[in-house]
Amino acid sequence: MARPQLEMEPMLVDPLAELKRARKVGWLADLQMGAVGVLTHDRVRELLTDARLHSGFVQFMERMGVTSGPFYEWMAISPLNRDGADHLRWRQLMSRSFTPRSVERLRPFLRDMAHELIDGFADRGACDFVAEFADAYPSLGLCELIGVPPEDRDRFRDWANVIGYGFSPVSMAEHIHEIDDALVQLLDYTGALAARRRAEPRDDLVTRIAKAADEDGGYSDFEVRGFIAGLVFAGHETTKNQLGWMVALLSQRRDVWDGVAAGTFTAEEIVEEVMRIRSAATNVGRTVTEPIEVHGERLEPGTQILMSLWSANHDEAAFPKPEEIAPRQNDAPHVGFGYGPHHCIGAALARAELQDALTALTARLECPTIGEGAVWKPPLGINGPERLPITFARRAGGSR
Repeated sequence: MARPQLEMEPMLVDPLAELKRARKVGWLADLQMGAVGVLTHDRVRELLTDARLHSGFVQFMERMGVTSGPFYEWMAISPLNRDGADHLRWRQLMSRSFTPRSVERLRPFLRDMAHELIDGFADRGACDFVAEFADAYPSLGLCELIGVPPEDRDRFRDWANVIGYGFSPVSMAEHIHEIDDALVQLLDYTGALAARRRAEPRDDLVTRIAKAADEDGGYSDFEVRGFIAGLVFAGHETTKNQLGWMVALLSQRRDVWDGVAAGTFTAEEIVEEVMRIRSAATNVGRTVTEPIEVHGERLEPGTQILMSLWSANHDEAAFPKPEEIAPRQNDAPHVGFGYGPHHCIGAALARAELQDALTALTARLECPTIGEGAVWKPPLGINGPERLPITFARRAGGSR
């Protein structure tokens, strides 16, 4: 069966058009460097649950020329590089803090923080949304949930921003020394924080992770430090970019922005559509571990696979109006948080943060306009705006 080809340059220029062109030819595309891409909604969901495919972030890094160093070693023990019983054990530990009940208890804090950040720029009528809201907000919620002291949260955010370069094939190799330096500082800090929690336990995730290292069959100190660092990074970087996408998309839909403020649309349903149309995560990588015959294609062991979340979420077979914000168009679930055993463990927290941010922003501000000077990350890896200048008017009667 002939496969479509996906080339890097067209993907950087207009990724959705390139993915649509390829999707019309077939569900599987050939990529550069010998990898393949899965393009359709059904096949992405199917293969994300296939035990013959293993997480392989280390292999991805090696293809980018990164074969050693702190970032490489950190990713080798991360949940992005774990499968089966090993991965399940990690999820069971982490899931105790990411329950719907624990997230609901956090929501008054999230609402207060959203309004506090808006207070900082509402009267000016303009701001860089990334710098003044999106870059600050998500780390506040995550650090509150897992037990990072307030005085340390700015440092966590700065480290996370640098480490974020490591999740893009365009920027990883170029910035690897900066990434390694930031990660070493973050791991030193999380090691010290875990030690404090051993000495003075609290009812938080850092304490539970630290205790797990002391139990039979527990985790090493390096794993403990790495797990805490990974949670802070993942919960910051993805949600930061998703917030930027949310404002950018809704700036073109005043009716939706005002509809959330008026109650015509719920924040919950609009957040799901934003996640579908432009998820911060563009793809998920896997490695084939044994021969697979699937829908007319044979995949050999060692084959690197990229599941395109953007392509799956724009598959016309699942979403008849893929580029429209149309919450009730189909019951098909989006894959913006992934799917299967590696479905984002922090999805409930991310949803709460996005929903409370959207509710606060639409209540306080008229629909924003994107100004000149917006800067976007390449549409590969984790994607979103680096700078997002907006102008706006205060909404009459808008308040906390």
